[in-house]
Amino acid sequence: MLFNRIALILSLLVTAGMSFTAGAAVSANGRQSFMPENRLHLQDRIDEKSNVSEEVFNQIIDQAYKIYTPIVAAHGGELYIDRNWKSTTVNAYAQQTGKQWGVYMFGGLARRPEVTPDGFALVVCHEIGHHLGGYSFKGSRWAANEGQSDYFATQSCARQLWGHQPETNQAWHRLTDVPATVQKNCDLAWKTDVNRGWCYRASAAGFSLANLLAALGGEAKISFDTPDTKVVSVTDDEHPMGQCRLDTYFQGALCTKAFDPKVIPGKSQVQGQQSAAAELEAAKYTCFKEDGFAIGNRPTCWFKSARKSNIKH
Repeated sequence: MLFNRIALILSLLVTAGMSFTAGAAVSANGRQSFMPENRLHLQDRIDEKSNVSEEVFNQIIDQAYKIYTPIVAAHGGELYIDRNWKSTTVNAYAQQTGKQWGVYMFGGLARRPEVTPDGFALVVCHEIGHHLGGYSFKGSRWAANEGQSDYFATQSCARQLWGHQPETNQAWHRLTDVPATVQKNCDLAWKTDVNRGWCYRASAAGFSLANLLAALGGEAKISFDTPDTKVVSVTDDEHPMGQCRLDTYFQGALCTKAFDPKVIPGKSQVQGQQSAAAELEAAKYTCFKEDGFAIGNRPTCWFKSARKSNIKH
């Protein structure tokens, strides 16, 4: 698909390099993963050419570290990103230990043939989202749940990473092979060519990852034109299927509300982190159909509102 090939070329061209990192050991306690545990490491070939080189792997992590270190510090934490290019692990993790807010990235995931540089950036964003994405949480724990971390990745983090690249975003808007559903909805949500191009870019990055997740889950095909029709009765905190996750990335890119990085919406809410009050706080910074948004909402394949439909924010 031409859209995906151009997506890869553009994301390779715009990757910028900086040098920031820190390290710590991974503990299984409280660890939040990007995808379910798997045996895909058996397919890893570190010496084969991949879409994400070791240099690009480090550049993307450097950029995220530079942006999010002061944001995490403002919340009383210390961000560290542990990078292990040589590891065959096809996953990524987040963990909090005291004031240390960790993100663990592995070359095995970056080398997967489905993963583009922008797709890899969304994985970094997903793990940061566990720390900063807020409602919807995994119960009373510190971490945003899996769906919310995906939503945060495009709705907030990708804008932090790519928002100051207007020429690149403009180039994305000039692509001729954008899926019609992406073009229609991005053009409806956003009013400038720069923002519409950014929406195309985030959608392509999500498609990259959703292809990997669908392969893991045995899904034959995912598409922007075939959203998951599942309607959960309670919010699912665990890893949704690939199509559902594509829907989440896409809807996050379509939400036009500005996420405030100074806030972790709903964290330590006195009525509970999964309460209607926590959702009302999140509604200040993200999109909900309960507040009249036709697009940009968390998909019902994993999310169930804590509010009654007649309650407005």
